[in-house]
Amino acid sequence: MKQCCRIGSVFLMIIVMLLSAVDMSAARKRTRSVSSVKQEQKANAQAIKKTSQQLDENAKATSRTLNALNTLGAEIRQQNDSIASINHQIDSIDSAMKHINDSIVTLDGKLNALRDSYARSVTRIRNSQQGSMDKLAFIFSAESFTQAYRRFRYLGEFSKWRKRRNDEIKAVQARLEKQRDELTRLQGVKSGMLTRMNVARNDLEKKQNETSALVAKLKKEGASLKKVLRQKEAQARALDNELDRLIAEEQRRQAEEEKRRQAEEKRKEQERLLAEENARKKQQQKEQEAKAAPAKAEQPERKAVAQPKPASTAAKPATNYAMAETSRKLTGSFESNKGRLLFPVNGKYKIVRPFGRHKHPDLPHVTTDNGGIDIEVPAGGTARAVFDGTVSEVFRLLGYNTIVMVRHGKYLTIYANLSNINVKKGDALKQGQTIGTIYSDPDDGNRSILHFELRQEKQKLNPTAWVR
Repeated sequence: MKQCCRIGSVFLMIIVMLLSAVDMSAARKRTRSVSSVKQEQKANAQAIKKTSQQLDENAKATSRTLNALNTLGAEIRQQNDSIASINHQIDSIDSAMKHINDSIVTLDGKLNALRDSYARSVTRIRNSQQGSMDKLAFIFSAESFTQAYRRFRYLGEFSKWRKRRNDEIKAVQARLEKQRDELTRLQGVKSGMLTRMNVARNDLEKKQNETSALVAKLKKEGASLKKVLRQKEAQARALDNELDRLIAEEQRRQAEEEKRRQAEEKRKEQERLLAEENARKKQQQKEQEAKAAPAKAEQPERKAVAQPKPASTAAKPATNYAMAETSRKLTGSFESNKGRLLFPVNGKYKIVRPFGRHKHPDLPHVTTDNGGIDIEVPAGGTARAVFDGTVSEVFRLLGYNTIVMVRHGKYLTIYANLSNINVKKGDALKQGQTIGTIYSDPDDGNRSILHFELRQEKQKLNPTAWVR
């Protein structure tokens, strides 16, 4: 019996040990599982962060490529304009050279004719006269004094004719020489123009090849390109909405100010009428009191009756004048300078994105809509006021950095993507005054692009029709 108990105890101990081993193994598995999960979570977080960074880098690279493409497009347009201008100048030079060649032929013929005529005349005289003594003999061989006088005058007139003919030949020679020099000069200018045209065409071909490479690159980055375009469209909409809101707020304030002004004018008018009524009542009272007085006292009182009336009519011309002056400033000055306003930047520039809605010249199925014009300038370029005005708003917006809105009566100019500004809200600006420095993007090779808009209140206008 005891033997059975010992066997049972041993067996129970073995079972307990096995169960303990199973529990320890399960605990180790649970420990490894939690650690593994944490490591996987950390790895996934790092992968997500890396992917996000990569997507941001791709978007930045796509944006740089798109900006470079816009810049190349502007340069290609400038190069085409330059080639067209050179062609026009060459055509003008060819026309001038043809005219000069015709003139040279005419002058050559005239010069040869003058020389032949002069040579024949001189030959005839020399054949009839030999030396100065022959001239004297010609004179003294006359049959009468009158004939001798006539021969003397003839020789004098011939001498004058000879001098005139010499002068005429010299003048034609000088004109001919001048025309030939001009022809040589024009030939040199044309040669220079042709050289410039060849350089421009080679540069144009190079830029077109660069454009093709950028377009191919952007097509490969389809998803990233769509993202960048959506982002730019969203930023443009945000700018439009903010400008519309600010303009509406300005209009609301102006309406309230106008309402207050009208109420103030109405109050003053009522006070004036009340004062006139009181003066009239006082005058009536004086007249009633004067009825009992002697007749001599009536005349001064009557003279005083007409005195208050001119005061009410004298104030009207000043009010009309002030309104006319305000109207002229609001509608005349800015609008009358359409096409002659200052360009919003100094020095060199490129219009990399034109005004309005356009299909992209290089990217199919891509349409751009621009509320103004985008102007690229060298790094450090500044924006300037296109006309006298007042800074109505200064604010910041994602994608456009600092934005300055200037009011010119009922017109507005907007200068966006500034880094440092020299003005503040309420400042009165003079034409050409510096507004601020255009932002240079360090992620895009310090590319500096000013976004410029021109509006008549909320209506967008094409800036290129107003500035030059």
